[in-house]
Amino acid sequence: MNDTTAPRFNNPIARWLDERYELRRLVDFLEHKEVPIGNHSMVWYYLGGTTMFFFVIQILSGLLLLAYYQAGEHSSYESIRFITTKVPFGWLIRAVHCWSAHLMIVSLVVHMFSTMLLKAYRPPREMTWVTGFILFAIGLGFGFSGYLLPWNELAFFATSVGTDSVKAVPGIGDWLLQVMRGGPDVTINTLYRFFALHVVALPLAIFMVMGVHLLFIQRQGMAPGIGHEKAERGMKFFPNFFLRDVLLWMICLIVLMVLAVTLPYGPGVPGVEWQLGLKADPLAPAFPGIKPEWYFLWIYQLLKEVPPHIMGMEGPEAALLMVSVLMLTWMFVPWLDRKARRGEPSPGFTDFGVGAILYVLFLTLKAWDIGGGAAHGQEPDPGAVASTCAGITLGIAALITALRVLKYKQRYFLFSGGIALHVALHGFAGLSYLRSLLAAAIVVVLLLGVSWYRGTRAAGGERRAA
Repeated sequence: MNDTTAPRFNNPIARWLDERYELRRLVDFLEHKEVPIGNHSMVWYYLGGTTMFFFVIQILSGLLLLAYYQAGEHSSYESIRFITTKVPFGWLIRAVHCWSAHLMIVSLVVHMFSTMLLKAYRPPREMTWVTGFILFAIGLGFGFSGYLLPWNELAFFATSVGTDSVKAVPGIGDWLLQVMRGGPDVTINTLYRFFALHVVALPLAIFMVMGVHLLFIQRQGMAPGIGHEKAERGMKFFPNFFLRDVLLWMICLIVLMVLAVTLPYGPGVPGVEWQLGLKADPLAPAFPGIKPEWYFLWIYQLLKEVPPHIMGMEGPEAALLMVSVLMLTWMFVPWLDRKARRGEPSPGFTDFGVGAILYVLFLTLKAWDIGGGAAHGQEPDPGAVASTCAGITLGIAALITALRVLKYKQRYFLFSGGIALHVALHGFAGLSYLRSLLAAAIVVVLLLGVSWYRGTRAAGGERRAA
């Protein structure tokens, strides 16, 4: 007979802690915890840990920057310049902080889409998905609030453009703008508010939500493959999975350091650059080509595509309404996907996720003015931009479709096909963005209606035959 009261630890310190905090329960949990092995790649299970790794780098590098940073109309810019020019390896710390922020968002986005495509949000993990979505929103808030802190010219005007869009929120837009900016314009009050948001409010929020998110994962475990309540086999979390996780973190650290050393101020692509440049001057005219961070580019471009007035609404109001509907739909996917809730494959929502990727990709490429052929300071050719970006998006769509057909035997392409039709009509047929989107939406709705009608008739025939 096993003696469960026998001491588990030989080390006296561990034994002392075990007597007070029952460490043996934690050890037993780690010994029995398994990661499910399904018919999909295990790589998707590592993305959550990768995101958390980059977040830890953010915290550590941010604390080092805070040792010298002083928020103020003159001190913000000067302290960043002092860090990058006078502090030993200060430029490297700032580069690590900036690059890890972008890599964290990349990892977070891929993690979110992989969860969507694997249907890991199905019961009982709906709230794990919701808390993950909230973490995604907080991550975007970190990027937006931190962008202004150097108080340089690029950050000032990009923040002016970004905050100006909230005026379109019906009813409370002007009030919300005043709250964000601390007045009608971007001033030093805006910097103080963004600094407090970046170093106090958002860290508190993300630690609370992340704690709940990790608690859900530990209580419910990682989701097995679709159609299985429990995976047929698994991998020991400790040490097998954990050591692989650590190895990936080391690879991520190497990639991060290489990027920070070779490209300390970013690749120079709009939305992915943090050269200090000139100090912010609220009285100076905004120079052309100001764009927000890359993960906001699709919203930025959508605001440009919508005309000033549409269907009795202001253009920005209509654009923000579209974004809000898309975001809410995304957050409530666990309740909308009824087939996944029953443990059945749901090809429609898989295709919906692919369509979302293509939709955001096309708008992001357009925001970069790819193919516009404009020299510095000149406006790009919108027709050339639309056709070039359409060609790139449709090429990527074709590759994704071939992969889905050949490897995963998928046959549902209604939503991704609708986005591809929208992109083709806008890029090659010359239709406006909204007209091409409306035409594609009509086609998708008609095909959905035909599919529903056929399904209803087939079900009625089976009942009559029975």
